[in-house]
Amino acid sequence: MLQLSGGQEGDSAGGSRIVSWHSAAGAAGMNEKPNSPTERAPADGPRVLVVTNMYPDRHNVAFGKFVKSQTDALERLGCRQQLLIVDGRRSKWNYVKAIAAVRKEARSGRHDLIHAYYGLCGFLGIFQRRLPMVVTYCGSDLNPGFANVDKAPLLSGLIIALGQVAAGFAEISIVRSNAMRARILSRRARADASIVTSGIDLGLFDPIDRAEARARLGWGLERKVVLFVCADPRLPAVKRPELAHAVLETTRREIPEAELVIVAGKPQDLLNLYYSAADVLLLTSAAEGSPNVVREALACNLPVVSTKVGDVEEMLTDLPNCCTAAPDAAELAGRVIQVLRSGKRTTSRHRVQTHSLERTSRTILEIYRRVLERTGGNGHPLSETGTTVR
Repeated sequence: MLQLSGGQEGDSAGGSRIVSWHSAAGAAGMNEKPNSPTERAPADGPRVLVVTNMYPDRHNVAFGKFVKSQTDALERLGCRQQLLIVDGRRSKWNYVKAIAAVRKEARSGRHDLIHAYYGLCGFLGIFQRRLPMVVTYCGSDLNPGFANVDKAPLLSGLIIALGQVAAGFAEISIVRSNAMRARILSRRARADASIVTSGIDLGLFDPIDRAEARARLGWGLERKVVLFVCADPRLPAVKRPELAHAVLETTRREIPEAELVIVAGKPQDLLNLYYSAADVLLLTSAAEGSPNVVREALACNLPVVSTKVGDVEEMLTDLPNCCTAAPDAAELAGRVIQVLRSGKRTTSRHRVQTHSLERTSRTILEIYRRVLERTGGNGHPLSETGTTVR
């Protein structure tokens, strides 16, 4: 299914659903009424076609929530956006159909640039050359890391290869960490890449008194809770939930009352309660870009024990009761046991102040302006005299 904002609400050919211009909320399909087609954002903002294969809906309110949060924040800053949402999980053929949709929108004259969230969506943008493109890489589109899946190396290699092609065509690539930037093969694209993490809502992720949070969740104060958070309720293999269970079993040899609470596919307003009530966050992923769950936990001063993925080591450096370890159940359990026995929170909220939604959105808006200045808004670089070089 494709969801393309920009017209009257209704159904279109090829399984597409049209929702209104500039309505990230409407595209989510979560009982939020979209804006009327005549409504517009402030005229001074760039007009952006957002192409993504991750976006929340009524069936999965957490999937791609970071994309919705970021586009909503950009909207508040005056950025005018249309959403092209590709449901690749339902059918891979939707990516093929989306190529025509992107080309059509590029010819429409309604957009100044394309912003693709995920390298595979960036690949869809290379079949048009009218608009400059920004591609945000999220993790598995540059990092090998599919786990316990049939043909995982082949699938991972294909996605990464298509993402690398997209980087070569993009004006600017956005990555989550220095390690991800180093993986970009194109020398020009690597040099131009910007590191921008997903912004988090520091107003939403704000520490709540532990006793109050536990009372609201119906938890007793005596419980020893190891928290495992995932946006996808299907618990994809790359998150390695089986390793988390193994860590718990090892932990319970020393602390029998320890328990693993898995929170998957929950809305963000509930996550804050879990982060405030739990004793430690456990991340066992095989690969990550810059995991949102770690920043959200740190915003709530929740200790974190994680495998060494993405930029987690950098985020946790010198924070009390936070650490990384090898993807080994015994080693991870040893770290979890230390945190549970200490009974203390961490002091980490200051570490994520620079990752607020407003700050990251202003950085992205500046990237848009830089791209448009560089290309004259038509996908081609400008010469020194300001004319288009073709």
